[in-house]
Amino acid sequence: MYPVHNSDTGSFQELARKNDVKFGQLSHLVISPNGWRGNHYHTRKEEWFCCLHGICELKLMDVKSKSSKSVILKDAMREFVKVNPFENHIITNLDSKNYCELLIIISEEYDEKDPDTFRPENL
Repeated sequence: MYPVHNSDTGSFQELARKNDVKFGQLSHLVISPNGWRGNHYHTRKEEWFCCLHGICELKLMDVKSKSSKSVILKDAMREFVKVNPFENHIITNLDSKNYCELLIIISEEYDEKDPDTFRPENL
């Protein structure tokens, strides 16, 4: 995580640099209160998630090894979490009253003819 630079007029923080990510697409995701999104994995794409507003849980499971982990993303922390190929991911908004907003950097543009998005089987 890069440091936050505070001043009397606000703050500034770098979120990612060119060596941190492979840029293909920048997306904004909004999740309803107590809602969830995802529950899929990619075979090529890498994704980086950063919480801009709210709090959410990012659950990851490697579809090959079945190893799993969970990461809490908060707007106050402002850091990117990388999702690798073959990591099934599901993001749940932990707030029952407010929307959660995330910034996502994706390593390649979405292609409707070749979406590289797969639903897990028996996970």
